[in-house]
Amino acid sequence: MYKRLLGVLIALSVLVTACGGDSDTGSADDAPAEQPTDAPAAPEPADEDEPAEEPEPADENEPAAEPEPADEDEPAAEPEPADEDEPAAEPEATPVPLTASFRGVTETEIRIGMTSLDAEMFGFDQGDLASKWQVAVDAVNAAGGINGRMLVPFIEVIDVIGSVGADAACVKFVEDEMVFAFVGWLREDNELCYTELNNTIAVNGNDVTPDAINRSNGMLFATEATTLGIQRNMIAAAAADGLIDGKRVHFSLLATEEALVEPLVASLEAAGATISSVSRVTAVDDVQAAEANHDVIVQRIADENPDLVYSLEPELMAAALIRAGLDIPMITSESDEDEYQNLGVDPNAVRLHVFAPEQNKTIWDRGNDPLLIECVENYNNAQITDEDGNVETVNVTEDPNQPINLDLVVKACQTVWLFAAIATAAGPNLTNDSFLEAAANLGVINLPGMSSASLGEGKIGADDSPMVKVIWDAEEEEFVPAG
Repeated sequence: MYKRLLGVLIALSVLVTACGGDSDTGSADDAPAEQPTDAPAAPEPADEDEPAEEPEPADENEPAAEPEPADEDEPAAEPEPADEDEPAAEPEATPVPLTASFRGVTETEIRIGMTSLDAEMFGFDQGDLASKWQVAVDAVNAAGGINGRMLVPFIEVIDVIGSVGADAACVKFVEDEMVFAFVGWLREDNELCYTELNNTIAVNGNDVTPDAINRSNGMLFATEATTLGIQRNMIAAAAADGLIDGKRVHFSLLATEEALVEPLVASLEAAGATISSVSRVTAVDDVQAAEANHDVIVQRIADENPDLVYSLEPELMAAALIRAGLDIPMITSESDEDEYQNLGVDPNAVRLHVFAPEQNKTIWDRGNDPLLIECVENYNNAQITDEDGNVETVNVTEDPNQPINLDLVVKACQTVWLFAAIATAAGPNLTNDSFLEAAANLGVINLPGMSSASLGEGKIGADDSPMVKVIWDAEEEEFVPAG
């Protein structure tokens, strides 16, 4: 299952060196601005092929009618006053001519660099990776492009582990192809090659770290919620489930995530919690050291005896609670089974309340997301064939004999369509500055697989979808939606 792929990648990420630094800082999630109302439709022009009716000629033998004399006692009719509530008709806007406004932007096209991550080394069949991004681009171009300009993609498929392929693609895109922006799928802070080093906008179809956000000079955007956004959504879901109001909560997070403390404590308190204490734990570079650190913190928790533990490192915290014999409920957003199993933690051995984003498969089965349906149909209608000439379709059944490609197809649609929404809002004079201004004022947008999405000032992760509760399925050894 593709979900297991993500778990493997996260577990392996501790073995590789990230491009970014170790310091993490949260980003603000401002309320989205309201979308502007649609402009009134222009009137339809008259049919040029239909001749105007000519007046009938006057009868020469018929005397002309003399005008009746005006009644001197009857005053002339005054014109009716204009309706003050009726707005004056707006003049039709003059189209702005398209010009070569910026690097990678000509009168007719916008050049973008795209990468997709190949996990074949782990035995996963993901189908044709490049075509998923090409089809998403084709859908935008078929609808008229970006204010009349067509997207021109340069697509590279790179290894999921390591930064060598990502860095090589970045250099090729920005130096050889002179792209306007990166629009694709990256991990390990590889966005920084574009944003920090080459002054190039990046729209990532993955989550992004606080460190990458801080170092990107405002030029980084993501389809997924940021770390802060995810945790705020998780707190809201736990509060709706009645787990927070009136409870004394111990809050634990990485020492490098200090900037998250103030906003998340505020969210907990707004939900009715009282904070008993906050602990900072070491990173998981050394598992033994991290476990020893958690054992010390759990002893403090035992002394405080809170009603609830909220941990951003739940697998280590759960293991420490089990070792100490403490039965205290926990809330978390971590739903990757491998994170627990790699440390030998049975999620059923602790009172664990997990809230996670809804899976694309669940949304598809519900059948009420028209953009998700459109995204899948676009790919199926494109008739992508493999090397044997077989047509690849989107595997919405999770059949192990078919490519694991539903999430990848949706990821491509989300990322390309998010870029298109921002670039369209930037108007005909597309530059870095106009793109960033448009993103800061974009507000609510519609993306496939998301019940709610927005961008705004200081908010760079689009997904606002509420989280859902998931429970551990011991037979399947994974978290599944509750109920």
